[in-house]
Amino acid sequence: MNIYPKTSVNFEGLDKLIVYVEKYKGIELQFFDENGIMEQIDIKTPVEKLLKRVPCIKEITIHPPLCNYDIESIMLKDISIIENQLKTCVILARKYDIKINLLYHTQIDFIKHKALTIDKIKSLLKIIEGENVLLILENLFMFDEKECTVFKLAEYINHPNLKVCFDICHMYCKANIYKTDIESFAKKYLNLDLCRNYIHQVHFSYTVDNDGYIVRKTHGRVHDNVEELKYDLGLLAKYGMDRCNYITEVSEDDYDLRVDQLKELDMLEKVCNQWGILWKEILKFTKRYLKDM
Repeated sequence: MNIYPKTSVNFEGLDKLIVYVEKYKGIELQFFDENGIMEQIDIKTPVEKLLKRVPCIKEITIHPPLCNYDIESIMLKDISIIENQLKTCVILARKYDIKINLLYHTQIDFIKHKALTIDKIKSLLKIIEGENVLLILENLFMFDEKECTVFKLAEYINHPNLKVCFDICHMYCKANIYKTDIESFAKKYLNLDLCRNYIHQVHFSYTVDNDGYIVRKTHGRVHDNVEELKYDLGLLAKYGMDRCNYITEVSEDDYDLRVDQLKELDMLEKVCNQWGILWKEILKFTKRYLKDM
């Protein structure tokens, strides 16, 4: 498992997070609506600035603006926006010998995608076929869906360059909206085989007060303690999310200091290290037991 921090394209708090960036050699960059709604974003400049500052990086996830920038809206406005973004990612990946992931949200269900977007998404994937670039789709919570749309899309298209980012906070939000306990909801929402086959990364954070969608400050926060973090990590591991990238997507009051994200990174790393040692011991015991049989 890799543990990657998250920062903005302005690199807020990067000096605080850099120890984790250098250790795991990856990061996620968040863009904002600085160029206006649904306009092109400049991927090349911040990526090259970042690599100049931290040249050891081997993987970067590009997260386009949060609002009014889902993949279906951009394709409807002008698919060349995404085409050019992917072409830029290919150029950068080749030039610097790194993996670049372009992440998009979606707010329509699989049935609508099947009717409206599948061919367009397939055409986008042709641009990055065989390249060290992924198009990643992230699960959201603000719309009704019978099954998790991003998994259905990934399974239906089944392309090696199309993967999923699973946001645990968004799953909690949906469970809270439907007033369902998280384990019961996860049984309906997640499929072990789909998770193992298609998840490339997890957005990891805590959902406060059984909310996440009414009060903004309850969404994507730092876990209050190690036990709560262990519970969420264990829940995801149960569905095969134990070997993907974990990105600490933590909202906080001061993005320059990154106090909460640093706390989340520290707890996550310690728990993963403890579980890693335990898993190695279990494997040793199993091999020894089988040999004696």
